[in-house]
Amino acid sequence: MNKRARRIKQLIILACVFTGTGIWLACNRGFDRLLPKRDYTDTTSAVARNPKVLYIVIDGARGESVRDANPPNIMNLTQHAIYCWDGITDTLTLNTTSWADLLTGVHKEKHGVVSRNVDSSNLTTYPVFFQYIKQRRPTGFQIASFCSNDTLGQQLITKTNSDINEVFNGNDGDVENAVIKELGVDSAGLVFCEFSGVDQAGAQYGYDVSIPQYKAAILQVDNYIGAMMDALKKRKNYNNEQWMVVVTSDHGGTFPIDPTKDDHTIFSNPRVNNFTIFYTPGSQPSFIDKPFTGERYIGKGVELYGDPNNGNYANATIPGDNSVFNFGSDREFTIEMKVKVNPGPGTYGAYYYYYPSILAKRASFNSGIVGWCIFLEQNFWQINFGQAGQGNTQVKGAIISDGNWHDIAVVVVNRNGKRYARTYTDGNFNHEVEITGKGNINSPAPLTMGYLPGSVYVPPDVFITDLKIWATALDDATISQYACNTTLSSDNPFNDYLLGYWPCTDGSGGYFVDQGSLGNNFQINGNYSWNNFNDLICAPPASNLASLVIEPVDVARQVMNWLQIVIDPNWGIGGRLWTNG
Repeated sequence: MNKRARRIKQLIILACVFTGTGIWLACNRGFDRLLPKRDYTDTTSAVARNPKVLYIVIDGARGESVRDANPPNIMNLTQHAIYCWDGITDTLTLNTTSWADLLTGVHKEKHGVVSRNVDSSNLTTYPVFFQYIKQRRPTGFQIASFCSNDTLGQQLITKTNSDINEVFNGNDGDVENAVIKELGVDSAGLVFCEFSGVDQAGAQYGYDVSIPQYKAAILQVDNYIGAMMDALKKRKNYNNEQWMVVVTSDHGGTFPIDPTKDDHTIFSNPRVNNFTIFYTPGSQPSFIDKPFTGERYIGKGVELYGDPNNGNYANATIPGDNSVFNFGSDREFTIEMKVKVNPGPGTYGAYYYYYPSILAKRASFNSGIVGWCIFLEQNFWQINFGQAGQGNTQVKGAIISDGNWHDIAVVVVNRNGKRYARTYTDGNFNHEVEITGKGNINSPAPLTMGYLPGSVYVPPDVFITDLKIWATALDDATISQYACNTTLSSDNPFNDYLLGYWPCTDGSGGYFVDQGSLGNNFQINGNYSWNNFNDLICAPPASNLASLVIEPVDVARQVMNWLQIVIDPNWGIGGRLWTNG
């Protein structure tokens, strides 16, 4: 090997040595090329360290009024909170019932607080949730309660094993001072307080921000909240604590609302309108808006009401031969229409009716009279099939008595040699009953909208529009797709089977004109007039609406989740857990 070759070989060996040494050194330098040490906690899902809660209840604070008063300290909390101005409380709107919802996490059907006296309640089985916290954290976590309304402290809070329970005979300022003092104590873990001044102002002057005394009361309690938040942030170990601040109201209060804003849903009841804020520092704001309550249906129709025997009434019939609407013993057919039920005489309840027909083809609404009849019962609707000597068979619909428009439909279908009647409300299937035994349901009576004689305790008071009758059975998908349309859709696949289509929104004249090919017009009878309407259609049920916003029973679950208290299923705690985003 010559000199040049040996030199190249030496250089290769040296390079390998240095390379290997560099790798060895790199592997022994403490990974200084890795990310520097920091707190990389994912705050979106982190378990809170040393969690604590300040829980504030403002009696009688209507959510929309609080929002419109624009109280600076409360509004500042919403910048880092899950919050809702359109919450819904229990319809009883008693302070005791609302407090029990807020403190037990269950509705009145379980806790049993349905009067101003809680002695006969079921708070032993469904206690104030402070008790569960104390079971899991018996030492080192202090629960303190400060109530302006003595009843809350002396009848509900007293049943818990909270460490401190003080009442102040309606003095909200003393509540503020007691809370600030408690927030200076290191062991403070859950601080609960209740203010009654807003409710007192509402009861005396009215529950609306347009009333100066009520607005002033809201701003006053906002000042208390500002002072309590300052005290909270001055805690010696505040930076090492994780605080949730809950601000909510037990219920709203009575005040006349603008008729143009009345959607006839529970959201238009100012007595049940509350608000809730779940504030946690550093979190992103999450606004829970009022949910969709239905589309507007605007037009002009005739109110069908009353009993011809009393002289003051309006109904409609198709004169002449109505045989086209006879469906025998085996023909399939579909009836669909829009109905708005007006408030009744109040004998059994504001919207409650007993057995008035609203659309029928039979001589009367008595047992065993052949034909069919769509009628109202209590606050829902049904269809009745009659046959001589065989009595009646009924198929129930759903609740429609709320002052809004609803789409109702009946489908009679043959299946496996039997005949069935199916009902639908706002496109949703309700019930099915076999009617094979009713046989031939042909009747010589005219098709009648509104009053029909017979077993009627309360005459009808309704608007009917968009009536369609098909000589076939529509399927579920079609019923659902077109239910909330307020006109006949040109793309409906069953239009060729139409026996009649009456919009009933003609606006003038003495007839509901049939826009179908057969031209069977309804003649309007009695004392009628054309009236403008502007209401919601296909509004969701109140029970569904309530679940879409923050309810009082949600607070207990939210607080215990923050405090890392695992809820035992045997406790029966209800409510929903709300998260950001």
